[in-house]
Amino acid sequence: MGAPTADAPIITKKQVKEKEMKRLLGYLFASLAFAALSVGCHKAERGDTRGLVEEITDSVMIVKIDGSKVKFDITECTFTNGAVMYGDSVIISYVGNLSASYSVAETCYLIVKPSNVVEVTGERDTTKELLTRPVEKKEVEEIDNLVRIAKKRNAK
Repeated sequence: MGAPTADAPIITKKQVKEKEMKRLLGYLFASLAFAALSVGCHKAERGDTRGLVEEITDSVMIVKIDGSKVKFDITECTFTNGAVMYGDSVIISYVGNLSASYSVAETCYLIVKPSNVVEVTGERDTTKELLTRPVEKKEVEEIDNLVRIAKKRNAK
């Protein structure tokens, strides 16, 4: 290679660096655009599921679904058809993946248990002792927890 001719343009180091920077910025912009499109195209899974409430606090509800326990974030959840307690059957509309660590519950519909109606016939016998079972400590804690959650929700 010889000396440059009069027709050949002279490229300075500054021009070479500018060209290299433009190329790198082009790659960066293309990769960011690809990442934004791939994230934007992925929609969160939405669905409804039915299960049994294992545990409930003011922010998390653990529901047993087909033998596995799933955590739901219930901070923005709307409860319908009654107050939900431990042991209740529910239908949950959720966003997220049930196999993930937790999903976000949008609505929680309480499946009401059929009531047991007892008809009393005749006069009350006040000579006999009224038999009831004592309330267990776990039941008292669940009721107190439910009242605390209800008070928090009503305060909002």
